[in-house]
Amino acid sequence: MSTAKTLAHLQGLGTLKAWSVVVTILGDLCQAETDRISGRLLDRLVGPMGISNQTLRVALHRLRRDGWVISEKSGRSSNYGLSAPGWAMTVAARPVIYPAPGAEADPVNVVIAPPGLSAADFAESLPDEAVQLSARSALAPGEEFGDEALVVPFAAEKLPDWVAAQIAPAALCAEYAALARAVPQSGWPEAMIEAVTLRLLILHQWRRLRLRHGPLPDQLLPHWDGALARTRVMTALSALPRPTLVELEGAA
Repeated sequence: MSTAKTLAHLQGLGTLKAWSVVVTILGDLCQAETDRISGRLLDRLVGPMGISNQTLRVALHRLRRDGWVISEKSGRSSNYGLSAPGWAMTVAARPVIYPAPGAEADPVNVVIAPPGLSAADFAESLPDEAVQLSARSALAPGEEFGDEALVVPFAAEKLPDWVAAQIAPAALCAEYAALARAVPQSGWPEAMIEAVTLRLLILHQWRRLRLRHGPLPDQLLPHWDGALARTRVMTALSALPRPTLVELEGAA
């Protein structure tokens, strides 16, 4: 399949929000907080993804307004980088987006709400990574759940289908399966800009899905659709290595 067809297939996996694509690009290509990317290079990278220059400008304006991105004038053009808060959030997310093999995970517990706590307050008290099994019970990593909740270590060898469906909903599995099918495993483009554009679009579609959920699907469902997608995405990123910004700016 040609690079253009592969890009089109990846674009079709979900609506590309230009501001989010820019965050993906800066998060991947800026390896130091002081790194900057020219507007010209950003335009070259997002154009093949179907994002126009005008849409890119609007996205950059929004990101600057929201404090994610900073811009610096360079003659008549501008260079862009992550703000201090944007850099901090990017660094915090990197272990999730680029998972290290064999990383140690927090233990998983079954958490049951005490009788005096409402279902709404129970849901509010759970960490973001938790998966609710019912209105008053959940699976959650970590150990901080208050003194009144019943917390029991979770060690099921085989999960009932209904629990697996709560941890990894069918719609999420279907999106991961589509991503796994769309990620090529060979036939990498030789031109630097084409290769980096493909890398970034694969990475963006992975990041878009991976940030929707916590670690429990990977911890408890080793053979779920997200695991295959992760393997294929990481293989593709290895085959499409990240050039330096100096090399990229020269190619743009």
